[in-house]
Amino acid sequence: MSSRANPMKSSSVPPISVNNLGKCFQIYDNPKARLKQAIWRGRRQYYKEFWALQDVNFELSKGESLGVIGRNGSGKSTLLQLICGTLTPTTGDVDTHGRIAALLELGSGFNPEFTGIENVFLNASMLGLSKEETSSRLDDILAFADIGDFVDQPVKAYSSGMAVRLAFAVIAHVNADILIVDEALSVGDVFFNQKCMRFINRFRENGSLLFVSHDASAVTSLCDRALLLDRGQQISLGTPKEILDEYTRQLYASSQTLATIDTKQAEADGQESYGESTWIDYRSTLINSSKQANLLKITQFSDDLLSRESFGNGKASIIDAKLMEAHSKQPLLCARGGERVILQIEAKAAQAIEKPIVGFILKNAKGMTMLGDNTLNSQKSLLGDMPPAIDAGDLYHTEFEFTLPMLQKGHYSLTLSLAEGNQEEHDQLQWMNDALILESINSSIAAGLAGVPMHRIDLRIEKNSDQQA
Repeated sequence: MSSRANPMKSSSVPPISVNNLGKCFQIYDNPKARLKQAIWRGRRQYYKEFWALQDVNFELSKGESLGVIGRNGSGKSTLLQLICGTLTPTTGDVDTHGRIAALLELGSGFNPEFTGIENVFLNASMLGLSKEETSSRLDDILAFADIGDFVDQPVKAYSSGMAVRLAFAVIAHVNADILIVDEALSVGDVFFNQKCMRFINRFRENGSLLFVSHDASAVTSLCDRALLLDRGQQISLGTPKEILDEYTRQLYASSQTLATIDTKQAEADGQESYGESTWIDYRSTLINSSKQANLLKITQFSDDLLSRESFGNGKASIIDAKLMEAHSKQPLLCARGGERVILQIEAKAAQAIEKPIVGFILKNAKGMTMLGDNTLNSQKSLLGDMPPAIDAGDLYHTEFEFTLPMLQKGHYSLTLSLAEGNQEEHDQLQWMNDALILESINSSIAAGLAGVPMHRIDLRIEKNSDQQA
């Protein structure tokens, strides 16, 4: 069945409804086989079937944002093209209600021989704007794109970043009901990306967003739900945190390699310091004695989590984890943002481990990574003194000493990892989600996801001498 768009949007009808959607491509070994298929008119089959998408079902409500996640070749782009109507489904159907603005492949909808301005009118007409409507918005479109005199040059002379700037500028000014973005923003510079993200956040207030990205932080911050695809099949549909955790497990299961845990920058002088940290907020005494104290309640490690939120090849297992006060090394049930703590992880090797790695990630309730590190970033490892091999049956203890960031109110979790190898390639021995849970009760943070200690805040007023006279 073909995909059809209804320009009249009803408040009771979801902007996008996908039912049992599938797309099959015919793969021919050579041109001769294609000719034979045309001659026999389906009475014989000279092609192989390749299902790029099968049995996909979801609805996208007005004002909702859905992230589509999956490895390369999982069917993400095919799904978006079916929704946009540039491909027709083999099975199932897509119902869309409202104007769709899509940013798919780089340069899609552009004629490389036309100038930038000519392509603005072409692209806008394809999105439903008249020539008069486009003319009235042209100045705003060009200001958003900010590519200068290149608007009068053929698009074939543009860099990929310039093409994306112009394409996004058009879709930002067509008053769309549905916005579809497919990874294209990854080629833009940081300033333009921030401009696009501000537009997307404003759009989400009333419009519906379908967003494809491999950026976990972008998916968790922009999307209400997420859809996981693999080899054309719908694996799961749920919250961004649930889907990203499943995606991580999927990557491990296929290749037994995971993205490197976030690393911290080495100290400028190249030396570790075990003395008092100077990373202290000068207001800490006042804040911690007030209602704004960033109190963090810590739920302790539980063996029950081991089977519920854990995976790996079984060569080692985490047997205990705790947050401790840095000086006394006593386990903490509560902590404060800005406090110096030690994260202690105890593990046992079931088999010999040649190059052990231990790491952690702190995530917020949406699954966004707040911070993380691993033992390959210790002073000794960076200087080439790698940890010794571990024999079967050995216990190994790891400590990370750091200053807890000041956190916004809400729940946070510590993900722990045991691995073997190096930063680029390693086998996952055990990955444990939600090993420890932190609940931020109060916060003094004015803005942002986390706060850093302030060393000084000063407001000076210089009186107008004329008024004093």
